Amino acid sequence: MQTSTTIRRKSSRLTAATVAVTAAAALLASALPAHAQVSTNRAGNASQAAAVVERATGTADIASSTAAPGTPLTRTVTTTKDGAITVTTPGTATGTLNSGTDSGSSLGLTLPGTRDVEGVKAGAGTVVYPDAAPHTDLAVQPTTDGGARTLVTLKDAKAPTSQRFKLDLPEGTKAVSDGEGGYDLIRESQGGEPGLVVGAIDAPWAKDANGRKVSTVYRLDGNSLIQTIETNETTAFPVVADPEVSYGWNVYFRFSKAEVKKYAPKVRYAASGAALCGFLGVPAAAVACGVIAGGTLTHFQGVWSSAATYNKCVEVKIGYTGIYGGAKNYKC
Repeated sequence: MQTSTTIRRKSSRLTAATVAVTAAAALLASALPAHAQVSTNRAGNASQAAAVVERATGTADIASSTAAPGTPLTRTVTTTKDGAITVTTPGTATGTLNSGTDSGSSLGLTLPGTRDVEGVKAGAGTVVYPDAAPHTDLAVQPTTDGGARTLVTLKDAKAPTSQRFKLDLPEGTKAVSDGEGGYDLIRESQGGEPGLVVGAIDAPWAKDANGRKVSTVYRLDGNSLIQTIETNETTAFPVVADPEVSYGWNVYFRFSKAEVKKYAPKVRYAASGAALCGFLGVPAAAVACGVIAGGTLTHFQGVWSSAATYNKCVEVKIGYTGIYGGAKNYKC
């Protein structure tokens, strides 16, 4: 009995020890793969989110950066002979995208994330924030023209179709409808000069999983830009929607209806670059000369003439390198 008891006690000790060792070993063995699995899942989710976005946007104009894949992209600098535009992507989905110039002026756009998800560089350089909000991924793509796309991916029909981006505009700058679904960022004019547009929020777009357009619109609510995406029962998910902003890279000159009417005869009969440069004065003369230098006088005259005929305003876009970026008329 005593032997038997001793053996049972010994067996009990061995069993307890064995259980303890086995449990510890199992815990250790399972802990490392679990950690690796979390990292693998995170990288996989980021790659998948980037692939969805890049299929909708393409990758040709994504700006390069020095950030390694799988890490947050903090800064992209686009440089010209006249200066640099620095785009800083937020570290998390609730942070603020910032675009700034050498002079210290900057534009801020806060992402609409509801979860503090860390950004990860994936794909061809897209910074993604997987599951930044319920059924929603967010992404940022700094672009080679000094701008940035902020992208919302609605992963299924349960995703919210209204997204709010808070705007932080430079002092003396306001967002004004461009008449085409987007907004121009206009710096208050001084000394009677035409309104100077220092940035732009392009008209929104959205695509479903089949590449079909999905209706989407903007509206301003105080200092917030709200994008509404109109999905329905025929929409194929995921849906990618894009607000694209640029700041400090181009200069836009706006001319009122009265200015268009006043200068229409001179634009119509301008026979040389010198004549066209002289009629507007500084700094708008540089705009007109840029038009001539670009060999697009005919187009410029057509836009101006149409605006005068249909009582519209004119906007002329010039890059800081002096390249004519186009002209358009719009309701004002």
